[in-house]
Amino acid sequence: MKSIQKYFIVIFTSLIVVLMSISAPVSAQEQKFKQNVITNKDESVILTKINKKVWVHTSYTEIDGFRIAANGLVLNTSKGIVLVDATWDNQLASQLLEMIQNEFHKPIKLAIITHHKYDRIGGIQALLDKNIKTISTPEVVKLAKEFNYPTPEPILNSDISKLKIGDLKIETYFPGEAHTTDNITVWLPQYKLLFGDMIFALEQQNTGIIDEANMLAWPNTMRNLLTTYSNAKIVIPGHKTWGDFSLLPHTLDVIEQYNNN
Repeated sequence: MKSIQKYFIVIFTSLIVVLMSISAPVSAQEQKFKQNVITNKDESVILTKINKKVWVHTSYTEIDGFRIAANGLVLNTSKGIVLVDATWDNQLASQLLEMIQNEFHKPIKLAIITHHKYDRIGGIQALLDKNIKTISTPEVVKLAKEFNYPTPEPILNSDISKLKIGDLKIETYFPGEAHTTDNITVWLPQYKLLFGDMIFALEQQNTGIIDEANMLAWPNTMRNLLTTYSNAKIVIPGHKTWGDFSLLPHTLDVIEQYNNN
């Protein structure tokens, strides 16, 4: 009986050692992932590191019983932070600003709003309350006024603007009407990174909310982006998961399928 007990003890001990050796690499990966992701208490705002200069901010709101995410950018330049888009509302934006301060310990030098709908501009008042210079195109400003939002400064050109904040180059571009009539993209040439709310994640197989979309113009807008940013390596959509250049032809396919039905 004792020999049987000894046998099972040896087997059990060996099994524990094996399991520990298997789980160790996973724990290391999880730790690395945690170092690249920062969240607030209820995980309604998340910062995800792309590289040392670029983070994605993702904020969540509830629409018709569904928890919906919206992406924006946090750019860590040598002269301070540049924020792209302002989350869904002022509460989320305030939490985002606090998280940015705690992580980077730098002032936010500039914020860019990429269109007038509330997943982009909803938290703009929280930015203005902190005296953060917030800019966009005249078209975005015009529509923001019509929808009763506080307005950014109409500093960006209606077609293309090239900015340099510290050591980071930023290009904003109006590629044409699509998800909205005023939607612009943000391009970081140093990283070949493109951000735009008219771009779909690969898992998105439908057009989403299109109450203000120009469905006939959208395909040409995507073809413009395909040509203009043919060297894009990282593509961040307005919602869901980011990826590579393949998000651009995927978006074109989804829009064309919708228009052809």
